[in-house]
Amino acid sequence: MLLTCFLPGEGAGQKHDHIWFYGWNNSPDQPDFHGGRIDFNYAPPLATPDLRNVNMELYGHIMSDSTGENVLYYSQGRHIFHMGGQVMEGGNNINPGYWWDISHPGPYISSMSGLSIRYPGRENEYLYFHQRYDSLRTPPICCLFPRDIYYSVIDMSANEGLGAVTSKGNVLTDAYNAGFGMTKTADNAGWWLVFGQHQSNIYHTYRVDSSGVHLRRVDTLGINIYEDPEKVDQPGYSLFSPDGTMFARSDFWNGITVLSFDRCEGRLYNARFYPTEFRNTFTGLAFSPNSRFVYYNTSGQLIQLDTREEPEAYALDTIANWDRYHELDMLPFSDGFAFSELAPDGKIYISAIGSSRHLHVIERPNLPGQACGFRQHGFPLPTSNVATVPHFPNYRLEPIDCE
Repeated sequence: MLLTCFLPGEGAGQKHDHIWFYGWNNSPDQPDFHGGRIDFNYAPPLATPDLRNVNMELYGHIMSDSTGENVLYYSQGRHIFHMGGQVMEGGNNINPGYWWDISHPGPYISSMSGLSIRYPGRENEYLYFHQRYDSLRTPPICCLFPRDIYYSVIDMSANEGLGAVTSKGNVLTDAYNAGFGMTKTADNAGWWLVFGQHQSNIYHTYRVDSSGVHLRRVDTLGINIYEDPEKVDQPGYSLFSPDGTMFARSDFWNGITVLSFDRCEGRLYNARFYPTEFRNTFTGLAFSPNSRFVYYNTSGQLIQLDTREEPEAYALDTIANWDRYHELDMLPFSDGFAFSELAPDGKIYISAIGSSRHLHVIERPNLPGQACGFRQHGFPLPTSNVATVPHFPNYRLEPIDCE
C-alpha cells in the first residue's frame, strides 16, 4: 500500500530520504547478490531488487528529490553517479588518498557515507558533504580515522536533468576528526554543520547558507577524557537529534558524548560523557524520533541511553545481545549488528555485518527499555546486504521562534 509517512513535525515534501540503496552490483550468476532498494513511500516499506552496476557494499549514499519518488544521485564513496547509473559529469574521484586506492575498484570501505542537502537559496543545486579516511600511524590498514571533510556542489539542471558536479574537493577541514552532523538553522534558511576534533573536546560549527559554507565558532566543551594517556579516540559516529537540540558523538573504545545545541546561535553547550564498557569497530548511533533516547550498538550489543539522565545515574540500558545467528553460515561474517539509521517511518534500522538478507529493526524507539520493540532479523530483504545503511539529516525539521 502506498502511504505518505510522516515523522513528527513533517510538512509537505522534503522526502529526500525516502529511498535507500544497498547491496552489491549486478552478478548474473548470483542473483542473491544483486543490488537492492527500500522505498519508504510504502507502508510497510517496500524492499525490491535493484539492477545496477554500482557496488554499494558498506558505503551507500543516496539523494532523492523532494517528492521522495525519484533518485537524483548516489555514491559508493569513490564517484558520484547520476540516476542513469553512470558517473556524473565531474563526479569522478572523490575522497582521494590511500584508502581510495585500497578500495579501488570496489566501493569506498567506510560506513561514513556523508550527508546531502539542497543548497540553500539556490534552485536545482545540492551540496554533498563527505570525508575520507587516513592513517595516524603504521601499518596504515590497521589504524584508520576520518579526516578531510569535503563538499561537492551538484547542479541538477545540467545535462537534461542528469546533473553535473560543478565544484568538488572543497575542503572544510584537513584535520582528523570524529565525524560530523547537520541540522537546520532556527529559521530554516540554512544549516549548521558540527564536527569534533580527533582526540579532543574542541568542536567546530559551520553555517551553510546561500552565500556558502562558513566557520561560525570553535568551542572547547566538557572534560577532555583523552588527556588520560590510557584513552585513545576511536571515532564512531556523530549526528544531531531529530529536533536539533542535541549533538552526539560516539567513541567505540570509550563512550558517548552528548551536547546540547542552540539552533538560533549555532552554539553547543552542556557537554556530558557516558562511558561504555564495550569495544568494537562495528558501531552504530541513532536518535529516537522524539530525541530522548540514543541507541548505540557494537556488533554484539544494542544499548539505549536516556539523555534525560545525568552520567552519574548511568543511564545505559542493554536492550539486546546478538543471538549468534549466521544466515549464510559464512564464518566469520556474522549477522551481528553493524550500522543504524532512523527511517522516515519512525523506526530505526540496523544493518548486519556480513552478507545478509535482512535488517534488524527497533519498532518503537520512543519507548524506554524493552518496550522499544527491538527485533533481530526483523525486516526481510530480497537480496543480500553487507552492512549498508545510508545516512540523512532531518530534512523536515520545522523553524523555531528565537524571540
